[in-house]
Amino acid sequence: MFIALQHSALSGFAYDLFDSGNSQVGTLCWPDIAVAKNARFENPAPGLLSSTIEIMYNGHSYQVAFEYLNREWFNDIRFTLLDGGTVLASADVLHQKKMFKRPSITLAAPFAGQVIRKSGFFTLRYEIMGASATLGTVSEKGGVTLTRQLSIDLPDSISAPVQFFILFLVHNHAYR
Repeated sequence: MFIALQHSALSGFAYDLFDSGNSQVGTLCWPDIAVAKNARFENPAPGLLSSTIEIMYNGHSYQVAFEYLNREWFNDIRFTLLDGGTVLASADVLHQKKMFKRPSITLAAPFAGQVIRKSGFFTLRYEIMGASATLGTVSEKGGVTLTRQLSIDLPDSISAPVQFFILFLVHNHAYR
């Protein structure tokens, strides 16, 4: 089990990552300007503005890249977790054809599955489904707080960087 704790109320897109023993093991940071692999523009100030979604775990850097699967009113997106040039995980965020319906998240690697929203009015909870069973959850600590605290409860057979990638997918789906 891992815990993701928001840096501060003013930095909504930077998290410290802790293990079950409450030791910090990494960070998850969104960029100033996210640029897709197949975007029509580039970062206007690459030396000044960050354009990489980065997961740091035990001193090692992983990148989350994305690309557009189509060019419609709502773009379908493929996210990939990269270790250098190696793809560790990938997921597609596909928009429904119905208006006002949230997009679905389908995991393609390292296992086939779905990330399903089970949130209530004041709660954030997502279930990660494998082929036939629930593998675990990503949920927000209940109550009103100034900073977000999300818990990642997935089996140890799923590597920590992949668990943080699933955290990214949940956060991106819930808060963007």
